[in-house]
Amino acid sequence: MKRNYRGKRQMKTNKHIQDIIREAALSRDKAAKRELLIKSGGSRSWFYDAIKKYKEIGEAFFIHKNKNNKHAQKRTHMQALEISRIFRDEYLNCNFRDFMRYLKADKRYDYQWVSYSYIYNILRSKNHCSKLAHKKTIKLLAKEEELKNRPQSLLVPSSATERAKENIHIARPRTQRRGHVVEADATFWRFSDEEIWALHGYIDEASGEVLGLYFDHQETTEGYFNALKPVLKNYGTFEVLRTDKRRTFWSEKKESSPEDSRIQFAFVAKNLGIDIQSSISPQFKPRIERLWKTIKGTITTFMEQNKVTNINEANLVLPKFVEYLNNHVVTLQKDFTTNSFKKFEGDLNIILGHKSIRVVARDLTVTYEKKKYFICNFTTPLNIPRREIMIIQCCDGNLIASLGDNYYSMIEFDNEMLYKSKVVLENEGVKPEDMPQKIKNNSVWAQSNFIFFKKNTQVDIKSTPIKLAIY
Repeated sequence: MKRNYRGKRQMKTNKHIQDIIREAALSRDKAAKRELLIKSGGSRSWFYDAIKKYKEIGEAFFIHKNKNNKHAQKRTHMQALEISRIFRDEYLNCNFRDFMRYLKADKRYDYQWVSYSYIYNILRSKNHCSKLAHKKTIKLLAKEEELKNRPQSLLVPSSATERAKENIHIARPRTQRRGHVVEADATFWRFSDEEIWALHGYIDEASGEVLGLYFDHQETTEGYFNALKPVLKNYGTFEVLRTDKRRTFWSEKKESSPEDSRIQFAFVAKNLGIDIQSSISPQFKPRIERLWKTIKGTITTFMEQNKVTNINEANLVLPKFVEYLNNHVVTLQKDFTTNSFKKFEGDLNIILGHKSIRVVARDLTVTYEKKKYFICNFTTPLNIPRREIMIIQCCDGNLIASLGDNYYSMIEFDNEMLYKSKVVLENEGVKPEDMPQKIKNNSVWAQSNFIFFKKNTQVDIKSTPIKLAIY
């Protein structure tokens, strides 16, 4: 006969088993004891040991030895109050999980033993809400608060099904290639009562990995370029960039003829092989929209921990913050099949610089930001009057000029250089018919001599020799 063996603690506390042991202790009939053994479902050795101990100590046998003893790891009410106070006074801008990490690492307190469920239950019991709380949780808390303040006669019960229908959201499927789609956006974060900074960022749509972040005082094209630097440097180029319809990425002319685009970002994206897709809907780039909510729940505490006082110090610690996000906060997806990132070896200082068109005057100078410059091959000005040329302000602040496939240095205006020997551009290997001609349409970008936008060919930066003469 198969017996149902149970734990000794459970058998001792079962009233049915207790009655069997009492009856067996009083009985002297062996056959009756065997029947009681079968009814108990326990082993023979356990059954007779239980009878023996019951005869020795009586009813105390059924009482657990630790009944009135305190648990060695039992947490006190004072510890819960202290944890709630620490969160309210020092980590109010932090989410629950990051607060748990900071509390464990804080040497002022001895709370290495805390768990997320323990922290969550304490803070929720004190009516604290996490910065990363779901919309459903926030709505339920608001309704609970409303019900507390509403008169008892006006309370109307609402079903859980109706509350769930209010929060229906269909998740968008991810792409299967890492580096295929990258989402870009910016959000504003209040550093102090006087300062509000714009945080620019890029995130990989397939894996959810944060690629690059950068702070600026406003949402600017330069901010997106600076956030793109670590992406190209650490990961490489990608295929598709999803953005909103900000003028940094999108224009009406771009849809009909890409060559007519006057957007600075379009020059970089076209040559790198990046297709910019823009939409006014936030659901078009859901990963980075959700990332902003995650970041705002943890960045305030992170900046306080690193003692950041200005925007320059904040940008210096952002790479460390990106690493912290990818290792601890963001849930990375690893079910993608291939990696579409391509290694990038270009000069970011030139590629991400600001580009503009200027016309060389009769005195062989160009005007840029209220200053005059010579376009020089080493120290000799080029004899190209009334010609259009592309001026590039590099990321480090230096100015260079681009004509055809060549780069030239720019030297600030000097009267003595007007009387020195001048080099005709034909001697540099450029034929007259290859020179930029008069613009036939209204766009100065369509007929530009800049290597990014040749009319019939797309030049690859990796294979294009750069001839740069610096004075």
